[in-house]
Amino acid sequence: MSGGPYLCEYCGYGSHNKERCTHCGKDISDLVDQPLRFRQPLSGKLTIRVYDRADAERTWKDLAKEWDRLEQETNLCLLPSQMEKFPPKGDVLELYGKDVDASSLQEALPGRLTIEFQELPYEQIPRRPRGKPLRPPTVPKNKR
Repeated sequence: MSGGPYLCEYCGYGSHNKERCTHCGKDISDLVDQPLRFRQPLSGKLTIRVYDRADAERTWKDLAKEWDRLEQETNLCLLPSQMEKFPPKGDVLELYGKDVDASSLQEALPGRLTIEFQELPYEQIPRRPRGKPLRPPTVPKNKR
């Protein structure tokens, strides 16, 4: 979203004018008169369970496709890939991600999963290892 402090319900952009959207020109509802707020997504652990155990195999397969898409298209790429966890060994799957990932999974697979989100400190979330040099830097013999 961009623009001013008033939300246009029609186009989803911010407007500088309270009555008429400066982005699309539509009238802005009287219900929305609060300034836009941005919230940083929270990082943590997602605990995922399947509603229907009889349909669990198909649900896990669909969830794996959606999670793979999230890893490729969003900034989950900052985390090491968690695709090896699919399909899970038991009834519960624990993944690391953001709270917005939980809502996008709920939208992609409505009524098939329960997702609990637990916020974790930055240090407790696994990250991709930083590149290490192959060998320590050396000084040439003629400069020792």
